[in-house]
Amino acid sequence: MNQLIHNGPAPVSNSLPSMDDVYGGESRNSTLSVLEQAWAAAVNHRNLAIGVILGMVLLGLVATFLATPQYRSTARLEILPDAPVATSVEGQRDKALINEISFYNTQYSLLQSETLAERVVRAGNLLADKDFVTAFKLDDVNASMSSADRRNLNNDAAAILLDRLSVSPVRNSSLVDVSFATPSPRLSAKLANLWGQQFQQISIDRRFAATSDARKYLESRLQTLRQNLEVSERQLINYGMSKGIVTISSQTDADGRTRAQTLVASDIADISTALSKAREERIAAEAQLGNSLTGVAAANAPTIGSLRQKRAELAAELAQQRTIFADDYPAVVSLQAQVANLDRSIAAETSRASQGNKEAYQAALRRERSLEAELGGLTERYNKQQRESIEMAILQREVDSNRQLYDGLLQRYKEIGAAGVGTNNISVVDAAKIADRPSSPRLILNIALALFAGIALAGGLIFALEKIDSSVRDPQEVNARFGLPLLGAVPEIAGHPADLILDKKSAIYEAYFALMTNLSFLTAHGAPRSIMLTSSQPREGKSNSSLCLATVMAATGKSVILVDADIRNPSQNQYLDIPNKHGLSHYLAGEDNLEAMISTLPKHGFSIITAGKVPPNAAELLGSDRLDALIAMLLTRYDHVLVDSPPLLGLADAPLIARRVEGVLFTIEANATKRRAISNALIRLRMSGAKIFGAIVTKVGAKNHAYGYGYGYGYGFSYGGEEPKA
Repeated sequence: MNQLIHNGPAPVSNSLPSMDDVYGGESRNSTLSVLEQAWAAAVNHRNLAIGVILGMVLLGLVATFLATPQYRSTARLEILPDAPVATSVEGQRDKALINEISFYNTQYSLLQSETLAERVVRAGNLLADKDFVTAFKLDDVNASMSSADRRNLNNDAAAILLDRLSVSPVRNSSLVDVSFATPSPRLSAKLANLWGQQFQQISIDRRFAATSDARKYLESRLQTLRQNLEVSERQLINYGMSKGIVTISSQTDADGRTRAQTLVASDIADISTALSKAREERIAAEAQLGNSLTGVAAANAPTIGSLRQKRAELAAELAQQRTIFADDYPAVVSLQAQVANLDRSIAAETSRASQGNKEAYQAALRRERSLEAELGGLTERYNKQQRESIEMAILQREVDSNRQLYDGLLQRYKEIGAAGVGTNNISVVDAAKIADRPSSPRLILNIALALFAGIALAGGLIFALEKIDSSVRDPQEVNARFGLPLLGAVPEIAGHPADLILDKKSAIYEAYFALMTNLSFLTAHGAPRSIMLTSSQPREGKSNSSLCLATVMAATGKSVILVDADIRNPSQNQYLDIPNKHGLSHYLAGEDNLEAMISTLPKHGFSIITAGKVPPNAAELLGSDRLDALIAMLLTRYDHVLVDSPPLLGLADAPLIARRVEGVLFTIEANATKRRAISNALIRLRMSGAKIFGAIVTKVGAKNHAYGYGYGYGYGFSYGGEEPKA
């Protein structure tokens, strides 16, 4: 018998758990997936979630109806890069793309600059605009206002504009939309158009400001270079005049160097041409001397030819006459005389032609020699000028250098001036129009946003509550977290357990019957004979479980006695509505009339020993040997002894009782008891050497349906009877 009472702790149940086991990760031990846990949390806190969502929607409705209508107007601008880059080289194309992105980001930032806002305030005279002042509740500008107040007012107006401004680039284009939303449709359109116009103007001003310093520098440099050019040109001309060098033409090559042609060089070229021609004429005249029919004779050739033709005719006629007549015949004599005259004429003409050739040759020879002499003189003068033109070439190079510098800076000066006054790269594509309907508030959008915000807020609150709540939701967690077998799960019921347990069709009876069935497998002799029921803290259902388990065991034909060992706070007598005059405290204090302390409960089928009068020294009484003797005595008379002990935390009673029974049933209230409290209580219980059979999870209700217990208790415990009320 004593062996049954003083059983040692089981090797597994009594080993002290580590803190990692006690407070392990929830995702590792949970029997549900993340989505199932989220759904379970939403169902458990559905009233809070619905309240938060409805509150946010109501707040969105109130905010929408109380908000001032805003009218939005939009002006569309086109912003082109200053220097677009077109190239097919991969690296250069990437670089151009980066530069373009940087350019547009800069322009978008400039569109939202304070300087532009202040400029719009001044350009539009907004502080005198009644719509602007009224819409944003600004002070009226008056003559008595100080400069500091006026400046502060300007700053406030600029800040209002920046707050109402919206810059939206059009995707994949060089367009950008500038929008303003104000309570006045006319004011919104005015501000959007003013913003675009002033952005154009400020861009032009920035161009002028960027080139003004360069223009000033170039002007000063141009003045200096102009003077240097004039001085070098004057030196060149004076040197040429002093040396008698006459320049008739000049040409500038691709390198910018000047090639000058002097008068002497031009004369030499002309004389050389004339000399070549005279030499050709002389050679031709010299060739004509050996040919009488060339040169001048060639000019008389028709006359000589006609004379010779005529002589030939007369000679033929003379020969014919001689065949007929004698030489002294008059006709023959006449013909002979005519032929002789023609011979003399031909000889005279031939002599004159030969003399003409000689005269032409002599004339050509004289002209050639004259030109050679002239060319020699010019060549001598040219060579002299060439020696003197070395200094002139140096002066000419100086003139060319000064001219190139001057022309280059002058061109740059013109380019800067053209850039400063050129076309602007910013233009207004679409001017802002006066809106005919308000753009905000938008009822549907606000309700959707409020609904989304409500869902997010409710989700955050539920997540926080779930993280804060460390109670047991899933009864299966007692095994994974605390190393205890789950022996039973008792549903949450409406009504007193002492009355409901009498109905064998009730859910509570089914639950405790399942608990008793599980107890029958714990030992070789069936259900443990002496069992203590305890919990970590009060009101977790240990007393009700003791009463109900005793009732179920008695209903199976076993003799059962229940001992109310919670002598500090008796409860069984109240549940059963029986007197508490004599009880356990009296027996432990020394009274031996045990029969007077045992009450029989025919209605429930078991006997009970109430707690008795509350003693001043409960721990001392429970730690005495009389408790061992009492349990041993009761085991000789009853099949099972159930001990309803006090809770563990804060008291030494339960560990003192635990060593005197065969084992302990640990009661845990679902959705209430914190895991840290349960772990600390189990550590104390195991340190006492008690054997813990397992755990009972009580008050399993609607919050635990997601873990599979809604169907079990809705169907299994209520099969053939009424469903328990939550």
